[in-house]
Amino acid sequence: MEKVIEPSIENLLLQLKRMAVRELVTDEAGYEELVDELIADKLEWGELQDDEDNVALREDLIQRWPQVEEYIKRNSTLNP
Repeated sequence: MEKVIEPSIENLLLQLKRMAVRELVTDEAGYEELVDELIADKLEWGELQDDEDNVALREDLIQRWPQVEEYIKRNSTLNP
């Protein structure tokens, strides 16, 4: 069986930050949707395995909303 190399939390967080800016996310609920979308995509592409660790991964990413929110504020085209 081929071993799946899971992406790092830092890599996933960077992807989420960029997605949040691109998709104009403005609140934590929107961010949670992005987290779910990213995890589903990674599962579909075989970059994550379908197991219980994804629950912990999701929670870890959700807890990082303040970092993402700050990134959005700094990188939003709406801010002068």
